[in-house]
Amino acid sequence: MSVLTLKNKIRKVIPFFCLPVLLLSYLIVFAQETETFESEDSLTELQKEAINYRQEGVKAQDAGDLDSAMKMYQKAVEIDSYYAVAYNDLGVIYEAKGEAERAEESYIKAIRIDPYFLSAYSNLALFYEGKRDLAKAAYCWKKRAELGNLEDPWTQKAKSRIEDIRMSLSANPLADAQERQVVGLMKDIANEKDILRHDDKAMARKHFKKAKESYNKQDYAAAVKEALDAQYLDQDNKEIEEFITQAQKRALSR
Repeated sequence: MSVLTLKNKIRKVIPFFCLPVLLLSYLIVFAQETETFESEDSLTELQKEAINYRQEGVKAQDAGDLDSAMKMYQKAVEIDSYYAVAYNDLGVIYEAKGEAERAEESYIKAIRIDPYFLSAYSNLALFYEGKRDLAKAAYCWKKRAELGNLEDPWTQKAKSRIEDIRMSLSANPLADAQERQVVGLMKDIANEKDILRHDDKAMARKHFKKAKESYNKQDYAAAVKEALDAQYLDQDNKEIEEFITQAQKRALSR
């Protein structure tokens, strides 16, 4: 997205007197979050592959090649459907390309996967401001402010935007009803998160069953792969962990 395009977008949602202060900070909103992992050793090969695609997407995006960036991010989430960072990246690209519905879906998907993903809340808030859906924007800013560190400048920006939006909505008799709708939306997201967790367990059992079947056929490579997929979906399952160790030993002894 060009600086000029973003300036025009900001003028639609921010009072004129706020522009000089907020313009520079809004130009860097999409880069505020970095990708971190506890240990590379804890990642599966598929997760590592997804990370590589995401990094290639970042390079393409930095070079202004949005189409290539989009393809890389799409590939990343195809490989790892729980990759919140890549979904957030996709939201940015879709929004820049004018695909509003897909952008919104991507930001919400990132939040469903990781309810503590700060950048996704910021980007979704800005997205809703761009659509003049200020009640939803205020709710997203509120979540960003609640979850953020008090010393984080973006936490302060979120609080500032909440106040600006409240002023804009103060004369709107529908504001309370809109806010209730937004609260309902986010509750739905939380409920769907619980459903996803339940589905993860069921999918883990399917992968583990296939892993055992492959093991019995002495196809240890396939057994390890299916077991790793099961472990990714059910990381506290000790039985799967022990099975992986056993299958790997058998594969190495052949």
